[in-house]
Amino acid sequence: MGCFGANQSSINRWIDNPTANEIKVTIDGKELTIPAKSGINYTFEYGKHTLSYNNDDFNFVVKPAQFGELGLINPTQSNYYLYTVIYSTSEMNDEQYEKILRENREINSIPVIIDGKEQEIEMPAKLINDVFIEHSQYHWDYSYDQPFPKEITQDLKLKKNQSYQQRYRKLYRESDFIEFLKEDEQEDISFPYNPKKFSEISQYVIPKIDLNNIKCEAGRQYMEGLLNDWNHLMTLKGSDFTKPYDNLASNDAMAKSYGSEDKCTEANDPEKTYSKELRQFVDALRNTRDVNFYVVK
Repeated sequence: MGCFGANQSSINRWIDNPTANEIKVTIDGKELTIPAKSGINYTFEYGKHTLSYNNDDFNFVVKPAQFGELGLINPTQSNYYLYTVIYSTSEMNDEQYEKILRENREINSIPVIIDGKEQEIEMPAKLINDVFIEHSQYHWDYSYDQPFPKEITQDLKLKKNQSYQQRYRKLYRESDFIEFLKEDEQEDISFPYNPKKFSEISQYVIPKIDLNNIKCEAGRQYMEGLLNDWNHLMTLKGSDFTKPYDNLASNDAMAKSYGSEDKCTEANDPEKTYSKELRQFVDALRNTRDVNFYVVK
């Protein structure tokens, strides 16, 4: 795939409020009221935006993604849980079930409060409390409003007596996850809530590149062009954003950037100063190519 949806200029994203109270979120100066245990769909143009909630704010970028398009926004940094179950064509005992989960690294230690005491327990779940919860990062099969099915029908040509197992993941809001756990657990269970200040959220940054460190003139000029293109991109919105982003971050664009290493040889750049700086830049672009939303400075 060489490009990222060249005809698109925006994306719709669900802003979720799993709490028991109405909240107000401000996007680019526009205040939105989000009902309790509900949410709203909001259209974001590609480009840089600002989100404010609870007297705190941060900047973020909305962009095309190679394998994106699904996700939700969690401004309250509430806890969500990605829970894994196994569907099988044959009966499994508890030991076999757990073995498959452990072999596939589905078991995690989750902080919980049971009967008032904070502790950690192992379960086939992952705690998620990101502001931007992207499907391309967590890969759920069923969202918080979709139940696990009672059975899965697979179009498989299985040999006689052949056993087959498949893992599926569901995203839970915390309140629903507690109700789910109570089906098997009798204790009073809850979970710690530890939201961060927005300034403490991991931010995506293009590495600070000192052009003077690049000894190869041709490489230095090429890198200067890439940095100028990136800085200009951050000023664009909507359809104006799409093609310049594609020119920087598509597979074809990255291949072209890697190809520019030929400009600098053993003769004019023996310490490979250009390659070192270039790879920082391209790797930074690659790290977010599969998400639609990320936090920036």
